[in-house]
Amino acid sequence: MTLQLIENHLNNSSLLKLELGANHNKYVMSVLNEIKKSANDDKKSLVNCTPDSIISAIKQACDLQLEIDGRQHCHLVKYGNNVNLQVGYRGFIYAIKRAYSDANIDCKLVYKDDVFVVKSEGDTTTYSLEVKNTFSRSAAEIVGGYCYISYTIGGRLVSFCETMSLAEINKIKGKAKQDFIWKEWFEEKAKVAIIRRACKIHFSGIQQIEQLAEFDNQDYDLEKVIQNEVETIDSEQGIEIENLAKKKGISIDKICEVYGLASKIIIDLPLEKFDEVKERLNQKPDAQPKNEVKNG
Repeated sequence: MTLQLIENHLNNSSLLKLELGANHNKYVMSVLNEIKKSANDDKKSLVNCTPDSIISAIKQACDLQLEIDGRQHCHLVKYGNNVNLQVGYRGFIYAIKRAYSDANIDCKLVYKDDVFVVKSEGDTTTYSLEVKNTFSRSAAEIVGGYCYISYTIGGRLVSFCETMSLAEINKIKGKAKQDFIWKEWFEEKAKVAIIRRACKIHFSGIQQIEQLAEFDNQDYDLEKVIQNEVETIDSEQGIEIENLAKKKGISIDKICEVYGLASKIIIDLPLEKFDEVKERLNQKPDAQPKNEVKNG
């Protein structure tokens, strides 16, 4: 198969002409540009993939209201001699911005030695990320990731920050039907997992986002049991512990130390320990304000 043969098939496809209408030529050109970019890497090259699988992937992207182009809302991934469509984390960002045009979204991975801090108060969340080593960062040093989103709803600014530890990311990876995609695109797939969690918690009911999540689910065996898997608390439970610890004047680092969490990330806490931590915190008196003066 050559690029010219693929181009001929895409240009002459009655399915694509019907699906794309006036945008047919423009869309085909953007797809061909993405195929050309892959040509220099034999392992990822799409040039020898079947035109029918490429046409099928384009149809899937159209159904998801995404485009295959340099914005990387979705990706064409080689799978044998066929093409597999993968939704990228930027596709979820695009869908959120379609629903809330003023949305500010930051989805990143956190590496060893980075300093990542989240502060929440009511509907407002702030965060900071200090990167300690910009020029030496590998997948082996990833400790987790976050997705920060702020937007206006009903004239009120809302912001939140969802986080995932490396253990949680690997748990999702372990349920993938074809792990080769995770091996080749770990950072991308990890960000998809993180932003998907944020969307599930905060944007359920938005049709395009639900379509993207449902399509992405096809790549996973959600009922798969991972050997030696330790179920951990989710982000909402983590926030509950953080708020309670703050009320009691106890640092999260101290809780992580007591429960042997080397990552110092509270959502790595085993789920079976959640009620125990809450009970132990509730038994402690609330922290007194710093300016309070004791009598006597």
